Amino acid sequence: MIIFKLVLSALIVLCSARIGIEISKKYVEREKELYELKNAFKIMETKIRYTYEPLKDIFEEISNTINTNVGTIFKNASKEIEHKSAKIIWEKSIDDAVLSINNEDKEIVKGFGKLLGKTDKLGQISEIQLVVSLIDKQIGQATYEREKNEKLYKKIGFILGLGMVIILA
Repeated sequence: MIIFKLVLSALIVLCSARIGIEISKKYVEREKELYELKNAFKIMETKIRYTYEPLKDIFEEISNTINTNVGTIFKNASKEIEHKSAKIIWEKSIDDAVLSINNEDKEIVKGFGKLLGKTDKLGQISEIQLVVSLIDKQIGQATYEREKNEKLYKKIGFILGLGMVIILA
């Protein structure tokens, strides 16, 4: 009977600690995805600046370069870009992607779509630079939140597990 209680107690602590770890991962993932978005926009800026490739090809190349959830935004956009408005496709691709970024981050990235394909080369480049600078601010915020909350949730999960074991014992 004592062995059963010890095993059950260990499972409770491990499960609650695991829950804390999973919650803390969303902060790490958000920061990672923001860096990937920044990288994608930098690739796009370079392609627009030095090549005359259509957006469809640029989006396909970015989706092949970034093989994560961020890459799916560009992959989905590249499939539909020739059939519908670039703004609508861009927003739909962001909404359909499974991302860890928050709504404020999404709105910044969606804002890029408003002028997508509607301005000249320099207008597109300046719009990309604006989005990159806004993403940089979001990265700073995400880093701060990760540093603040990552350890907190891990510790809370473990402590709650121990608390449950003490109460049940």
